[in-house]
Amino acid sequence: MRMAIREDIKDRVQQATDIVRLIGEQVALRPKGKEFAGLCPFHDDKNPSMQVSPAKQIYKCFSCGAGGDAFSFVMNYHKMNFPEAIKHLAERAGIEVVEEQGAGGSGFGDQGSGPSERKQIAGANGQAVAFFRALLEHPEHGQAARDYIDRRGISQRMVAEFQIGYAPDRWDGLVQTIQSKGWDVEGFELAGLISPRKQSQTPDPSPQTHDFYDRLRHRLIFPIFDAIGRPIAFGGRKLREEDEPKYLNSPETKLFNKSATLYGLHLAKKPIIDQKTAVIVEGYTDVIACHQGGARNVVATLGTALTGEHVRELRRYAEKVVLIFDADEAGQKAADRAVELFLTGDMDVAIAVLPDGQDPADLMSQEDGPKRWNRAVATAQDALAYQFARLSEQMDGTTTLTGRQKLADAYLTRLAQLGLGRAGTLRRALVVQRLAGLLHMGEQAVSDLLSRKTAAARQARRPAPLTAPMSENTDVTVGEEGQDTRGGESEEYVPAEVASAETRRRLKALELAERQVIGCLIRDNQRFTQALADGRTFDEAVSSADFITPDNRRLFERVFDRLGAGQAVTLKGLLGDLASEDEQRLSDILTQADADVDAATGGGGGRMDQVGTVLVLAAQALLDHHREAQYRKHKQALATGGEPGGTGAAGAAGPDSAQLLRRMIEHRRDNPSPVRIARVGK
Repeated sequence: MRMAIREDIKDRVQQATDIVRLIGEQVALRPKGKEFAGLCPFHDDKNPSMQVSPAKQIYKCFSCGAGGDAFSFVMNYHKMNFPEAIKHLAERAGIEVVEEQGAGGSGFGDQGSGPSERKQIAGANGQAVAFFRALLEHPEHGQAARDYIDRRGISQRMVAEFQIGYAPDRWDGLVQTIQSKGWDVEGFELAGLISPRKQSQTPDPSPQTHDFYDRLRHRLIFPIFDAIGRPIAFGGRKLREEDEPKYLNSPETKLFNKSATLYGLHLAKKPIIDQKTAVIVEGYTDVIACHQGGARNVVATLGTALTGEHVRELRRYAEKVVLIFDADEAGQKAADRAVELFLTGDMDVAIAVLPDGQDPADLMSQEDGPKRWNRAVATAQDALAYQFARLSEQMDGTTTLTGRQKLADAYLTRLAQLGLGRAGTLRRALVVQRLAGLLHMGEQAVSDLLSRKTAAARQARRPAPLTAPMSENTDVTVGEEGQDTRGGESEEYVPAEVASAETRRRLKALELAERQVIGCLIRDNQRFTQALADGRTFDEAVSSADFITPDNRRLFERVFDRLGAGQAVTLKGLLGDLASEDEQRLSDILTQADADVDAATGGGGGRMDQVGTVLVLAAQALLDHHREAQYRKHKQALATGGEPGGTGAAGAAGPDSAQLLRRMIEHRRDNPSPVRIARVGK
């Protein structure tokens, strides 16, 4: 038996969810005409390529192709399945989700015989947060942890907001609780909260809780949350001096990627969006101290340097990142990494060193701490200027010309390796201008040096070229990621990267025509029986066999079958169905098909007569392509003496040459103008 969510709940949740507000909580959106635009969170977007339509309640990225409705966005962005997504959106809207037991229902229930690994870990993490929070409040067991919190000056409000807890001073405190409450042992092991003891020679095939011990013991616990506040991992700070290490973190799991996670982001996200600036510190208590002092746009990395994954996450919310580093060697190395992110990203990266070498927690504990903090952040140097200042100090300390030359040459080489060749024109010009002043050289001379070093760095990592022959007369379909996606026995698969320019042009036009057909039918269901140029109605003339792209064909079959059965098909309804079936690829195509119709009809939904014109032209392109493929079959059969599409030698059984010639003449007479696909959509 499985739990099914009632169909009417799905419709109510969909109606109650404003997709602009939903996505705007995760991505900074700006008005663009009647729609909103923002950086797409599903690829490394450097220019706002995702558009969100409040009228249609859909989103669409015109770079990577991602698209869909509110359900689809939540599923892909937060890595939820459909039942989790609908429950999440229902909670936001204040709608009670009613579940019904049964094998049938709406089909929204969990698939499979048991919970997924991700769900097991999520369940264990949630239960562990409650366990650690309860232990912190325990009059006896939590006293040492509460004393530490008081010494650090952490307020009760911050304890509650960050859900700080305590792991008891025993080997099996959590393990015993798991056993007594009947919780899922495997989930806690997958989450890295408990570990198996050394097994005997004949281990029990069904492990019990006595086979495990707690990984976090006598530590102050800092739960680590994802961007929407779900616990995904834990950090534990020692409370005894003799214990090591000082901090012990959860291992990476299906939910937790240390290199992409920022501590405190679930609380800092809105302030970051409002201020367009994210400030990054080095530890849990630093983040908490900043939030307590009023600096709410502060997060921390988890024991790693700032990574490209961190930057991609923050770019959704901020235009600038300020890094707070210690003025020690580790801080200097982290600054070097920041320069690479400055060169290759579209974010301003600045570096601030706090006064008197203080850390954020020390500074914020002082009366004028918040004021001095704000001043340090406001006057932070951009990463390049910070590094240039260090280089200048090194050069000033070198008395010989040769020594200065070596420093300069090594730094230019390093800039090339860090990705200067991938920097935008303005950023590269800024680098050249600053280096020219620092090195006392002309800008052109510096630019030439950098160009040579960049070319050398690029050559060192250039892959071998890929070449493959292809016949211009072959009827082909292009697949993705090397998959053979041939649409029929007459078509030969050719990877997109080796197809000729002309073939790629024809294929793109055919794929566009397929999407236009789908988009037009959804925009106006009455077009399903529209007359085409040859007098036949659309439903009589066009079938899924005329589609060369497998995913387009699958989507068309859904639309065709429903319209053929007299059912209405809407963009909103179909997107909801695709989300419930986890058909994200088809959702992407559907939103693109809708955008293609907008483009062909001048936007704004298009007049119904324009939709009809686009449908006729697109359908004709598909039919022309199909007929041309049949003509090539007959031509090949005439040359080989076999059946159309066969490989038999001349003289093999089959129609004689005269019969094949008559077929070719009839084909040309019935179709005087062969493929003109490129005109479709223009």
